[in-house]
Amino acid sequence: MKTVVITSYRDAGYIEENLKRLSDSDFEIVIAVDEPEDKILEIIQTYGVKASISKERRGKWRALNDALKLVSGDQIIFLDSDTIIDDLSGLNGCDVVEILKEVKGDTIIEKLVNIDFLVMSLGSKIASKFGSCLGINGSAFVIKKSVIEKLGGFRKRINEDTDLGVRVGLNGYRFAVCGRAYTKAPKNFKEWFKQRERWSMGGAEILIENFIPILFRPKLWIPYLIFFYPAIFGLLVSLILPESYLFKILYLILPFIAIVSPKLASIAILALYEIGNIKNILAAFVSFSAWSSLVILFSSKMNYKIECRLLPVYYFLYSPLWTIICFISFLRVLIYKTIGKEIQINDWKV
Repeated sequence: MKTVVITSYRDAGYIEENLKRLSDSDFEIVIAVDEPEDKILEIIQTYGVKASISKERRGKWRALNDALKLVSGDQIIFLDSDTIIDDLSGLNGCDVVEILKEVKGDTIIEKLVNIDFLVMSLGSKIASKFGSCLGINGSAFVIKKSVIEKLGGFRKRINEDTDLGVRVGLNGYRFAVCGRAYTKAPKNFKEWFKQRERWSMGGAEILIENFIPILFRPKLWIPYLIFFYPAIFGLLVSLILPESYLFKILYLILPFIAIVSPKLASIAILALYEIGNIKNILAAFVSFSAWSSLVILFSSKMNYKIECRLLPVYYFLYSPLWTIICFISFLRVLIYKTIGKEIQINDWKV
């Protein structure tokens, strides 16, 4: 038997829609909710499902662990209330399954996050081919009850799902990506930045805790590194393109030639400068073309709809900003841990 655990904080979200979609299947339903609105209590009573209810905010990791105590199924599907299941086919015998997620929205941010979710899924899908996993998106995933029990359930972390995924990968459990779900995303930049600050701080916390074992298992992180931070393509191309030390020497010599022929020296320096620009432009073009071609190819094969015209925005603006946020968060968490300061996130209970 399979159990579906739906978590919520106050808002009913898609809980009832999911219950209707799952009503014809042999699923046990468990709802874990903190500070529930009346609508959620009505749904629980109407559908007669199991529930773990708290009048105060427990923190997601604790709410999930409380829900686990009510689970009878040997395979558990975890859903956030803002995520709706579309397809659960292909849930094979793997220990952990990441459910493919799409974002349907009209704003630019929502469409960029949709590309982001595809990129995350590609990293996970490629990692699964190497039998590895370095993170789980907790809004929709599947795990065997025996596996999560052996791992000790969810731990007290900002990103309890990332922490679980890292432990899945480090302990060698079988991992796959299949199924499909639709989830909500921030509608504007302010909401997005707030979410990503939390994600990056939580991710940095887990990376620092597990840095050495992760570092020595490159199959865990290389697929994610390439797709999560596509600008790395540009770095690789720059490293491949020849770097002439002659150019550097000329930069030093040409100003002295200006004493004899200022015009010749000026033209030569300009030529060297433009050659450097062409190299940088070429590296950016080649890397973007390679990365975007892979994304378009996989989106087509996976029947995942994205706004292709936004790929340049994602590659040259969105992804670098996300990378910078992650880097800054890593430094912040490292400093906090060094001085013994507790990590706190606004509007988030740990």
